[in-house]
Amino acid sequence: MGNAQRNGNMTALVVRRAAPGYKFSVGETVKVIGDVGKLKSLQVGHGGFVDEMRFILGRAGTVAGIDEDGDLRVEFKERTWALNPAAVTPVCYVRVTGDVAELQRLQVGHGGFNEEMRDILGRVVEVTGIADGKDVRVQWNDSVWTVNPEAVTKASADEAEEEEDEENPAEELAKLFLAAALLQAMADRSGSS
Repeated sequence: MGNAQRNGNMTALVVRRAAPGYKFSVGETVKVIGDVGKLKSLQVGHGGFVDEMRFILGRAGTVAGIDEDGDLRVEFKERTWALNPAAVTPVCYVRVTGDVAELQRLQVGHGGFNEEMRDILGRVVEVTGIADGKDVRVQWNDSVWTVNPEAVTKASADEAEEEEDEENPAEELAKLFLAAALLQAMADRSGSS
């Protein structure tokens, strides 16, 4: 089975995400808005806002249910939250082939291949649109690429999050240094009292 068959209709998926009055479905991947103030205001009358929700800002989850008022139950690794549908947008993730020769071959007539595309080989990336009515526009880090839909397979929000966790060792190191500095400051403070 080719990648296009496994992916379904990418064009329909991306066009659907911008339609007014969009109706979410159970099992759909959604991304929470990244602005805490906006999320707080949107959550009034929709389950409210608690500080723990800061950890889901800008993150993707899966719609696990829709209540009678239309609010979404969105599942993340840690827990499920009730969210106002206006606080999320549908999102699609795909995994780019990890075979450089295959990507080079598939990119002929689809924007071509350049050496910087090696960065996305085997990676889970976010679909941001459709180019020329046939190619998939994807984003990884700060780069946007046009890719032949035959070069990608659908991926889940969990896969995207796992990869995001793995690929940012500098951020994890910074957190460890900050924690060590805080512990040292606390020790210095208690020692000087």
